[in-house]
Amino acid sequence: MEFGRAARYFPRHGSDDYRVLRYRLRLDWKPGSGRILASAGLTVLPERAVEVISLDLSHLEVTRVAAGGEPVEFHQRKKKLNIRPGRPLPLGQPVEFEIGYHGVPRPIGVPELDDEAGWFRTRDGVRVMSEPLGAPSWFPCNDRPDDKAAYRFEITVPQDHQVCANGRLTQRRTVGAQRVEWVYEHPGPMAPYLATVAIGRFVFVEQTGGPPGVLLRNAFPERLLDRAEFDFGRQPRMLRVFSELFGPYPFDVYGSVVVDAVVGDPLESQTFSVFGTDRVTGRRGYEDEVAHELAHQWFGNSVGIRDWRDIWLKEGFANYAEWLWSQASGGPSAHTMAVSHLNSLRAKGQDFAIGDPGTARLYDDRLYTRGALTLHALRLTVGDERFFALLQAWAGRYRGASADTARFIALAQRVSDVALDGFFHDWLYTAAIPQLPLDGA
Repeated sequence: MEFGRAARYFPRHGSDDYRVLRYRLRLDWKPGSGRILASAGLTVLPERAVEVISLDLSHLEVTRVAAGGEPVEFHQRKKKLNIRPGRPLPLGQPVEFEIGYHGVPRPIGVPELDDEAGWFRTRDGVRVMSEPLGAPSWFPCNDRPDDKAAYRFEITVPQDHQVCANGRLTQRRTVGAQRVEWVYEHPGPMAPYLATVAIGRFVFVEQTGGPPGVLLRNAFPERLLDRAEFDFGRQPRMLRVFSELFGPYPFDVYGSVVVDAVVGDPLESQTFSVFGTDRVTGRRGYEDEVAHELAHQWFGNSVGIRDWRDIWLKEGFANYAEWLWSQASGGPSAHTMAVSHLNSLRAKGQDFAIGDPGTARLYDDRLYTRGALTLHALRLTVGDERFFALLQAWAGRYRGASADTARFIALAQRVSDVALDGFFHDWLYTAAIPQLPLDGA
């Protein structure tokens, strides 16, 4: 099934008229006011002949727009920046846009979830938690989960602050009096909701023992350094375990940043997962979440979702990775975890189907659990060899792309050579909770 605008869960976000190939984001941040003076360079590829490029941007004022170096007409209305280049943009010919803007970024309300997402202040700086609709809180973008691009971040802050962003730090230079520009490059491809910036007072810590060629670096508040190093200390081993199970790690860098704020659920921002101080215990009390966010680099980040209705494809996979890590690290087996969570899910009850949960249920913990149970039941149905061959085929075939549930079902049937239509109907598209197959794992 091809999703059109009307079929998307959030049809007012994003456009099907074009794709963005690259973002270059320049932000000069003032800690006192929280104000940013910013510009965004976008390389846009029209998917059809279009006269207006409509971008998502909230609460920030645009001062200028140029296309191909020439000023063009624009106006802002209802969280949209509409650009009129003055002539129809032809299909398939990239156009460079430069957008100047400023203001004090703030989170965007997501009424469907009764929550906020985007740019937040912390005790000593900034954290960005954009999932699902918060990216427009700090840069103009095509806010669709399946529109992936390369990114360059040029972030200027006071010299006593540090900056984390997606990808590798490629440059750090003094700018003016007592200010420093931090430059990160990430070839991606990456969806806007996975782009992040963290500004604060961090100590950077590199780890060894991961897969060859993968840089492992973390950023922790100095006062929590010892505890954080212990809590995140097994990330190199996690990377090796998941690389064996899922296939090669899809990027060249990874790490975790702990921002100086109580955050609650962490976020799997691509190559740099974001945690709060409430997840630092010095006892690995949240190591399941460390594994969860790391697994998202394969499932959710590299293999993206085409629409938010397919969220089980990332959250169910990451939840199942928690159980796989439990077994690999000497804890309860994945099967023991599955049986325990199945009993808990039955006690809670379920009144929605995770294959099309509706916007209000996107982050219901029952979706996460049911998604993981779906994968475990599939493993019991097709056997370990074919199950893990499927996970590696999924991670390999759609690496750097986006896919949906229909594509996963088709690949599962092809790799396993088992008729699975009834299986996926029961596990994904009915509210009633099925039984696990009898064979343990």
